[in-house]
Amino acid sequence: MKKALLVVVALGVFAAAGLWAQASGTVTEAETSQSFDVHKTIGGQDHTLIGVGAREAYGAFNVYAAGMYVQTDSATRSWQRFLGSQAASFVTNGEVNWSGLKDSSTLYQWIYSGSFGKGLWMKFVRDVTGQQVVDAYKETLKRSIDDFDTAAAQSPLKDFFDAANHDVASGSEMLLWTRGSDLHLKSGSNAEVTIANATSIIRPIWRIWFGPDPIQVPLRRGLVNNVENLGGPAAAAAPAE
Repeated sequence: MKKALLVVVALGVFAAAGLWAQASGTVTEAETSQSFDVHKTIGGQDHTLIGVGAREAYGAFNVYAAGMYVQTDSATRSWQRFLGSQAASFVTNGEVNWSGLKDSSTLYQWIYSGSFGKGLWMKFVRDVTGQQVVDAYKETLKRSIDDFDTAAAQSPLKDFFDAANHDVASGSEMLLWTRGSDLHLKSGSNAEVTIANATSIIRPIWRIWFGPDPIQVPLRRGLVNNVENLGGPAAAAAPAE
C-alpha cells in the first residue's frame, strides 16, 4: 500500500512538472498566421514550444515568424530547478506569476544560458538575401562577443555565418538548433550544416533573440509567451513512512 501511494505521488510530481501531462496541438503567430506545433522532433528528440513571435523590419513589414523550442526532457528538469531558485520570487503558494516572469530578464537568461537543447523554427514570409540574414545576426552578435572582427574571421563563428549565408524565399523555413557543444542550421532546401565544438558561440547566438539587447524586444517577449507549456512547480513528494 505504501509503495502504491509513493507511485501515485511520483506520478503527480511528473505531471505537475509537465513531463507526463504535455500540451499538444499548434500555436498560431497572430501577425503572420503561421502555425507551430507545440511538440516538434528536432535531432531525434522531442522539443516543447515556449512561444511564437514575428520579426519585423523597419517597422513596416514582417520578415519571418518564429517558434522557440526547448528539449522537453532536459529543459523540464532545468525548469523545475529554475522555479525553485532564480525564479522563486515569481512563485507564491505554488502559483506562478506568469505575466511578471515572461517580462523578466531572469527568464531570458535561463533560456540563453541553459545547457539544455534549444531550437528556433523560422518561417519566412518575405524574400531575404543571405547577406541580409548574416548582417542581422552580426549586428546583435557584435554586442555579445569581444573582439568580434577576429572571432568572425575564424571557426566556429565564421562557419556559422557561412551556413546562414543563403537566400531565403518567402514560404521557406530555417531551423537553428543546439545541443551540447554542437550547433545545427538548416536553411531552406540546403543541406543541414553541423558545426562541432561551437560552445564559444552558442550562448551569444541565443542572446540574439533573448539577450538584454536583442534583435527585437517584442519578438523576444513573444518567444516566451507559451512558457506555461513547461508546467508549474512540481508538488513536493510525500515522505515515505
